[in-house]
Amino acid sequence: MNIKILYHFMPWEIDYALLTFTQLKKSKYYIDSDINIEIDSVLNLSSYIVNWNDSKLPKEYFIEKYNSISKLLIDYKHNPKIFKEDKLYGHLDLQKESKEKHIDYYINICPDMYFSEHILSYLIQTTQYIKNKYFVITPQISKLWDNTWDEITHPNYTNILYKEWDNVDVFDIRNNLKINNEDIELYPVQNNKWAGWFDLYNKALWEELIPVHKDWSGYGPHDWYSMMLSEYAKQNGVDFQQYLLKGQVIFEYSVGPLKNSGFSNYYKNLITKNNIPDQRKQFELKINKYLNKGIQTLKEKNIL
Repeated sequence: MNIKILYHFMPWEIDYALLTFTQLKKSKYYIDSDINIEIDSVLNLSSYIVNWNDSKLPKEYFIEKYNSISKLLIDYKHNPKIFKEDKLYGHLDLQKESKEKHIDYYINICPDMYFSEHILSYLIQTTQYIKNKYFVITPQISKLWDNTWDEITHPNYTNILYKEWDNVDVFDIRNNLKINNEDIELYPVQNNKWAGWFDLYNKALWEELIPVHKDWSGYGPHDWYSMMLSEYAKQNGVDFQQYLLKGQVIFEYSVGPLKNSGFSNYYKNLITKNNIPDQRKQFELKINKYLNKGIQTLKEKNIL
C-alpha cells in the first residue's frame, strides 16, 4: 500500500509544522512495515504573498527551522520543498503536483490541527473494510459553530453550545483520548461534511471524482467544492461514501487558552503581508461555475 501525505504551510505556521512533524514521528511506530508513506511538505515563502523586505524576520529564519524540523521525518520518504518565487502558490498547487501513479491513498493535513499518534495507523487499517469505488474517511471532531458539523462531532462534546465551540482545550481532548481508549469504528456519514483537516481519500476519489482544476492556484475551499460535487454524484448513482472514524478526535490548537494567539500570531506580528485579493472570496464567487465544470468533466469521463 502506498500513501501520500500532503502538508502545505505558511511561514507563520512553522511551529505548527514542528508539532505536526513530531506527531508524525511518533505515528511511524504504529505503522506496519509493508506500508509505504511519502510526505510532500511545502514551506510557502512566496514573495507575492509576503513582503520580505518589510518583514522583521528574514525568510532564512524559516528555511533554517524547516530544514531542522524536517529531520523528524527521516523514517518516511519525505519530499521537502521551499517555494520562494514571486507568484501565487498554495495548497491547491501542491495537490496538483502531488498526484502520482503508484499512490493508493492521499491524506491532507491542515497545519494547525492536533491529532493523536494512533490516527494514521487507524485510517490505514480501516481502508480494508471499505468496498465503495470512491470514499473519504474523516475523524471525529469537537463541537463547531453550527449543526452542519454535528454528525461528525464526538459525543463528549455535543453538549457544548455552538457559540462556545472555541472554549474547549485541545489538550483536554488529547487527555480524554488517552484515558478513554475507545474502540475504533467506521460509520457511514449521511450528510457529507469534512474540511481537509486530516482526511484520507482513496485514489479514485482524489484523482477522478474531485481533482483540483488545472487553472486553480493558491488557496480555495476545495473541501466545500468536493462535498457538493461528491454529493451530486452520489445522488446520481455514483458509488461514493464518506465514513466517520469513530474513537479518534482531531481539532485545531488555537482554541481555549490559545484561541486569541495560537502558535502563529507572534510570527504574524513580525511578517508583512502584501495586499493581494482574498483568495477564498474569489473562489466562493465562482463556486457555481466550478461545480458546473466539475459535473461536465464527470460526464465526459462517463462517471456520471
